[in-house]
Amino acid sequence: MKKRLRFGEILLGMGVITQADLDKALARQKITKQPLGQIFEQLGIICDKDILRILARQYNMKKIERIRRPVQLEDLARKIDSKMAVERKVFPLGIKDRTLYLATCDPLDLATLDDVAFKTGLRTVPVLATPAEIDQAIRVFYLKEADPRGNEFRTVLVVDEDVYCKTVSSRLQQAGYRTLSANNGAAALKLVLGKMPDLILMETALPGMSGKDVFRTLQTNCRSRQIPVIGMSNRAYAEEEALLLDMGFFDFVAKPLNFTRLLARVRRSMRLVYEGYRQIIGSSMS
Repeated sequence: MKKRLRFGEILLGMGVITQADLDKALARQKITKQPLGQIFEQLGIICDKDILRILARQYNMKKIERIRRPVQLEDLARKIDSKMAVERKVFPLGIKDRTLYLATCDPLDLATLDDVAFKTGLRTVPVLATPAEIDQAIRVFYLKEADPRGNEFRTVLVVDEDVYCKTVSSRLQQAGYRTLSANNGAAALKLVLGKMPDLILMETALPGMSGKDVFRTLQTNCRSRQIPVIGMSNRAYAEEEALLLDMGFFDFVAKPLNFTRLLARVRRSMRLVYEGYRQIIGSSMS
């Protein structure tokens, strides 16, 4: 049987940490008894979503980075009540073919998986999520607290000169989306990190810090690199589109904008915001 790599060994292999970082964290762990990932997070070396990805790789488990309202929430809440969810720090994602997919932050908590399987009579499959995401889902969907993220999953940030921002924002608002706007790269970065929209429409030729530079900066942050970015440009030729897509832009829209086409691209990107969740409870789980 292939030996499972330890958490620190995976980080070393990925080049995320140095041996000195690992030695420092291990020394602190001897004193605090905290999980190694939590110590690295406290040291500012990695964030909670980095830990999630590493644990998913280490234990070969599925992961979910953002929990949406389950379709069968009322039925799920009868099977796993709020008391169990809070005490065990788990959240039911959905049921498919008598299999319950359960969000957990602890890949080694086999006792809870056994208890849930016994209580529900269902095969239980763990899906990794961050502790913060599970807590948030419990507060919102079980305890009925207001979601501090509000309708951010329907928010689009438009980054362009003022005239374009106003026009595009108006069309998006008519289609039911909330909008934010910025006319330069620095303002865009501030809004992204503060508001975390689910989609960014970005002019690539911004004055000063270009849209491409903004995109590269977004890719260095574990939270902002998850947000799809649609590039907009007057340079409507194949080479420009290929360059942006190769950089990692979600899509490209040529100017002058065709708003029917633009809204179709926005709707497509919003559907993909939910795609990870749907895959979790898909029929194959492959």
